[in-house]
Amino acid sequence: MAEFEPAFLPMYNDDSIRLQEPCVAPNARQWRFEVEADCEAWFHAEISNIVLSAWANYPTILQSSHNKPLSEVNTTETVDVMYSMKYGNAKLPLVIGEFKRNLIHPVQWQSGETPSSSQKKLSRELRGYAHKYQCPHVFCFDGETLLLQFRASKMENLEDEECPVDFWVLPRTNSSCTLRYALYRLLVQGLRRCQGYLGGELTIGNLTTNSRQFYSGRPTWKINGKKELQHPQGFERSIDASTGSFV
Repeated sequence: MAEFEPAFLPMYNDDSIRLQEPCVAPNARQWRFEVEADCEAWFHAEISNIVLSAWANYPTILQSSHNKPLSEVNTTETVDVMYSMKYGNAKLPLVIGEFKRNLIHPVQWQSGETPSSSQKKLSRELRGYAHKYQCPHVFCFDGETLLLQFRASKMENLEDEECPVDFWVLPRTNSSCTLRYALYRLLVQGLRRCQGYLGGELTIGNLTTNSRQFYSGRPTWKINGKKELQHPQGFERSIDASTGSFV
């Protein structure tokens, strides 16, 4: 099983409810990956459609294709897929994704060796989309899956080449971690990020939040002039499973 902790937030009570939601298995059929569109069709039929059955409520997640950024960034380039949720009259991006064909070189990503020009170009492209869509949670599927999380403490850090990145390269078959579970965890991480920022200022034990960590939505506390993620009195967040909200 891929190790998502401590890079991701832990699973909460609402996750157990979502993971028990029924879904309909896709029809058995033959697939052939010749172009990017074939990879995209397989991913939506075999992965995305199944995972989204857990997101009919609390909140409802919408999958859309080739939408422009929801921000005011002016660009002619669009990401292949976006998963978003509504908040009032706005849509908030939880995860964005790109589809390629035989582009990802797993060994280069996993070994830490100097990447080839094609992998550098892919990395720059995904970082560019993360910045344009103001969304640090990105995946790329080319028959393998590359999951990314840009650990940006502030939104503007997304365009910084020095911004740390968590990544997982998961094979489509013979993996201890299924692609469906991986996509679910990435969606949850995007949700927690949005929940944190929408939660606003928070006061607990005579301390008020100083800011929010952009990529996770976790509150930060200013203690002795330093920003800390842990509340000095040991308070921790939990989820009300009936509503999906932090308490």
